Amino acid sequence: MTYQKVIAIANQKGGVGKTTTSINLASALALQRKRVLLIDFDPQGDSGKALGYDVDAIKKNIANMMLEVIVNDECEYDSILHHDEGFDFIPTNTRLAAIESTLNNLEDKETVLKDIIAPLKKNYDYILIDCSPSLGTLTINAFACANSVIIPTQSEYLSSSSTTNLISSILKTKRDINPNLSVEGILITMTDDRTNQSRSIQKQITEKYGQHFPVFQKSIPRRVAISEASGVGQSIFTYDAKNDGALAYSTLAREVERNAKKTLKRSADTRSQSR
Repeated sequence: MTYQKVIAIANQKGGVGKTTTSINLASALALQRKRVLLIDFDPQGDSGKALGYDVDAIKKNIANMMLEVIVNDECEYDSILHHDEGFDFIPTNTRLAAIESTLNNLEDKETVLKDIIAPLKKNYDYILIDCSPSLGTLTINAFACANSVIIPTQSEYLSSSSTTNLISSILKTKRDINPNLSVEGILITMTDDRTNQSRSIQKQITEKYGQHFPVFQKSIPRRVAISEASGVGQSIFTYDAKNDGALAYSTLAREVERNAKKTLKRSADTRSQSR
């Protein structure tokens, strides 16, 4: 028995490593022989750009799929691309921003992405959604269909307030739309353990949120190679597999996999008890 898990990767604050985490987690899980689909759900199309695609030249993407569901209640799945690093990918571009405006006029505006993903879940172990850096209707669509949310949080003082606001939005979505939604974990990114400030902020984040929400054990270090990899359309694993940034993302993938196995075991235990 396998567990098909949908994970949204979100933070409305830009520059926290959201897209970088989405790409490198997808690659890390694929290297662990998992079937992975990454959906770029940010109108800026940064995941596609960082994977080497010309997102404006790609005619079919998640925006088209959303519009097809809005108009026809179904969509074609020919927007799915296969990336060389072993995972599938659905791109986007700025047309997705116009779709958000259309969504806001719909009665069931929060569940369009859920309708798209539902038939795909059987094909993948993990579907990752790189969310828009906002708490608008697009992000709520991602939360409505996700099992959990990874929150990348930069190790700086101003990141804390955005994390608090995001958690509030997650809890509201859980209450009103998706009772199965949870926080997968807070991921501290761009750390520099050589500085007292970075270590202090990591400790503060863990102390502030750790009693109520998971904080990933392994943080992601600030490394030039991670940025350079995105610049040439690669994950850190292809660009420099020996870099400690690659080790950090591999560790993150193993934590995510352990969480999935725990969830699967709890589900099995619940079913056996109900018999």
